[in-house]
Amino acid sequence: FAAAGLLVLSPAIAVIAAAIKLEDGGPIFYSQERTATFGDTFTVYKFRSMVPEGESVEPTEDDENDRITRVGRFLRQSHLDEIPQLWSILIGEMSVVGPRAVWTEEEEQYLETAVDTWRKRWFVKPGLTGLAQVNDVTGANPDEKLRHDLQYVKSQSFTYDIKLVTRQIWMVGTDAYNTFRGD
Repeated sequence: FAAAGLLVLSPAIAVIAAAIKLEDGGPIFYSQERTATFGDTFTVYKFRSMVPEGESVEPTEDDENDRITRVGRFLRQSHLDEIPQLWSILIGEMSVVGPRAVWTEEEEQYLETAVDTWRKRWFVKPGLTGLAQVNDVTGANPDEKLRHDLQYVKSQSFTYDIKLVTRQIWMVGTDAYNTFRGD
């Protein structure tokens, strides 16, 4: 899945890389340490959507965030900023479906409030998409995110993963279409 995705999307990857570089001359990729299975960490890559050094552990709404670049706003709205995560799937650090990997700093915040419950997420590999994502739940609502993640951990199966991937592809397609239309 990841290899095919990277191959098919290689023209888009080249265009996105050029657009990011042309906008402000900064780095093309953004890397971040994320928590994986059993609390291990790995580096995840995304196309940079914010001004360099613009990241924060605190979740914010994109529309209120002036740190997001013009190209970055488009990438986020169309979900194209996520394409480099296919590399993490290809090398086995992530799965296509699973609880969303969170920043190591964000993980520490969650562990302070719900240690035992939060660690249950560690029993499955983090995913590019998951139940929380297809239900539009973000880190801004950590209790709801955790509820969806734990429901996935309990219910995971190949059939369930196919359903979630299908829903995510539909959502991404709809968002990309609306972004290209200018909605």
